Amino acid sequence: MRRLGSRLLLAVLTLAMPPAAFAWGPQGHRVVAHIASERLTPRAKAGVAGLLRAGDTLADIANWADQEGHEAVPGSAPWHYVNVPIAADRYEARDCSGGNCVVEKIKHFRRVLGDPHAPKRERQRALLFLVHFVGDIHQPLHVGDNHDRGGNLTQIQFLGRGTNLHRLWDSDLMRHEGGNDRTWVGRVERLITPDLVRAWSKGSVEDWADESLRAAKFAYRSPKGDRGPMPSGSFLGEDYARAADPVLREQLAKAGVRLANELNAIFH
Repeated sequence: MRRLGSRLLLAVLTLAMPPAAFAWGPQGHRVVAHIASERLTPRAKAGVAGLLRAGDTLADIANWADQEGHEAVPGSAPWHYVNVPIAADRYEARDCSGGNCVVEKIKHFRRVLGDPHAPKRERQRALLFLVHFVGDIHQPLHVGDNHDRGGNLTQIQFLGRGTNLHRLWDSDLMRHEGGNDRTWVGRVERLITPDLVRAWSKGSVEDWADESLRAAKFAYRSPKGDRGPMPSGSFLGEDYARAADPVLREQLAKAGVRLANELNAIFH
């Protein structure tokens, strides 16, 4: 990871903020960005390149919002998620307090990035956040919530090691399967068919949140088959990992396809 604060932007603000909570973990965000990069039109590639420093890629900047964005933009931590009750049927506008959630921020930065009259520095920052937030909204535990900060307070044992449900979906499941970024891009790309691209290219950001909520309902499912979400102290093993893997891969695939769609539409 390059020192992107100095390479990509000219003098970002740097005030202290609490450490970031990663979504997908750094590898997941890079995988999403790699998939998107391969689907950009020539105009979109040129538009993105015009906002990046020479040599930087979407994968290079994919984690800026976690690693530097909290200091650069104080108060941006709530922009990474939306807490939709796990028992809800769908995302509702009331879930996004004051517009400070991932759903509304995707729409906001989409507008800024697409405004040719906006200052270049603002469009650069919009690109940094948009690339990251499209990944965030597809992480199920950045949408579904059981009064536990999106699974952060649900402590579990995964294959004998302590973690929490949020971290499990951020990075533990990917780490358990193993593989570098290229390996993961290959695994996810194999899922992407023309029919699925057409299906995933429909709908709104709110629809993306609804899909992630449905995935979160699965993520919270009790391993014992009990009714209701799994409690803290649950033991998860290979059965859970095998069942979760296709959900995780599909969410990564959707994020990559949709990020490309966003950028292709902006730089049409």
